[in-house]
Amino acid sequence: MPVISLVVGGCGVYGAGFLTGRYCERLFKKTSEKYGKPFHTPGAARTGRDDAIVVVDPFSTGARLAYEATKRGFKVVRVFSSTVNEEFLESVMPDMCKGLLFEADINYDEKNPQLAIEEMKKLPFHISSVIIGCETGVEAFDAITEAMPGIPSNGSATSAPRRDKWLMGEKVRQAGVRAVKQQECTMWEGEAEPYVKALGVTNSESGGWCVLKPTRSAATDGVYICKTLDEARTNWSKIFGVQNIFGDQNQTVLVQEFMKGKEYVVDSVSVEGEHKCVAIWEYDKRPCNGHQFVYFGMRLFQSQDGKKEEAMVKYMHSVLDALDVKHGPSHGELIWLDSENAPCLVEVGCRPHGGEGTFIEMTEPIGYNKVSVMLDIVEKPYKFKRLPRRPERFKGGAMEVCLVSRQQGTLAAYPMLEQVKTLRSFKSLEVKVPVGGKLEKTINFVTTPGSVMLVHADGRVVEEDQAQIHRWEEEGKFYQLAGGEGSGVLFRSL
Repeated sequence: MPVISLVVGGCGVYGAGFLTGRYCERLFKKTSEKYGKPFHTPGAARTGRDDAIVVVDPFSTGARLAYEATKRGFKVVRVFSSTVNEEFLESVMPDMCKGLLFEADINYDEKNPQLAIEEMKKLPFHISSVIIGCETGVEAFDAITEAMPGIPSNGSATSAPRRDKWLMGEKVRQAGVRAVKQQECTMWEGEAEPYVKALGVTNSESGGWCVLKPTRSAATDGVYICKTLDEARTNWSKIFGVQNIFGDQNQTVLVQEFMKGKEYVVDSVSVEGEHKCVAIWEYDKRPCNGHQFVYFGMRLFQSQDGKKEEAMVKYMHSVLDALDVKHGPSHGELIWLDSENAPCLVEVGCRPHGGEGTFIEMTEPIGYNKVSVMLDIVEKPYKFKRLPRRPERFKGGAMEVCLVSRQQGTLAAYPMLEQVKTLRSFKSLEVKVPVGGKLEKTINFVTTPGSVMLVHADGRVVEEDQAQIHRWEEEGKFYQLAGGEGSGVLFRSL
């Protein structure tokens, strides 16, 4: 019987992952017609059919995962967990993946997951993995794998807490793991307002803060930090009943305590309940454009003694256990609480790191990344066992610099891009707002004009270069608007 391994993959507001079986037969070599690169395909040798990976919602990083799979010689089939249009598909496809060809499309029916499985069986391929390419596909992946006898699955019984932030926090708390104080609300008066007050939020400067966010979304979509009761009331109306980035209407709003401290990401991959951290990232957030926490970047993190990394990995893996995550990738965000000198969960996505897979280039100092580990498990499962529990100490540094616009209008040019490319640590560039497009003041990931990937053997060079990029932005040199030469006004006080 051919070995089947299932991979789950995802995206930016978005993610991906896997489930795997064991190779137990002789490995044979097969050459990809497109790339000419040999790789091992035992299933193809037994069945005489090409190997294929099925991708559920191949958006953003999920598309990048599919792209990397084709480079290894796999055919790629896509499954949509819900109806999507071409305009949406174009918007969530990284530039390098826009020429990616899929062998077939399958529509998933949540009322009958078996239909998708039957369509897979009809394909003229040996299915070596099933991939879910976005946060939206978590529940579909669980349902599909659960319906396939003999295939390991996280199961559908606990799918909801892995997708719904309210249920997630409560399940973690029930397991005895530190979780954020929170309440899910369907109305402002009588529910949200009294809970906001209970968190100490008032209209006084000395009052506490709180966080309002959609119960089901991703990235920074609809997330508001409220310093006063009036702010909370105003921001409630910006979330409740409004369509989120996935096209769903927000039917509930999550009200949470504001956790003071640095925010980190622990990226992990799990096989049969064994969790391994593949990277830790530190967010760089600063006040700008009237918002307290605007993303200025994300750097590959390690401390001097490794104690903080060890504590964060231990904590996040206990969260994964609490959520019954046994197989696949996870992207866990946490706050290192200043008051407790310990981590606390923000949320975790059962998917890979999003952002169109730009993190792949920034993991050079480590030597591997989440996507490479996921595909290695499909192709060479023994490699997972050889990985350390968390990355060993590395040399150098890496950072994704999020561009932050303090201007708005029609973009005429990026005057500094050529200078950016001459920076010593420059690796690559992602431009989200094209010349002629609408430039907005940056307040979150959705409104950033783009990002610059920096990698260098000397971490100090990375820090110098990221500071230079943001300095050009502060000085009004980075963006030129139509009908002007840019702004020389400084916005350091924002």
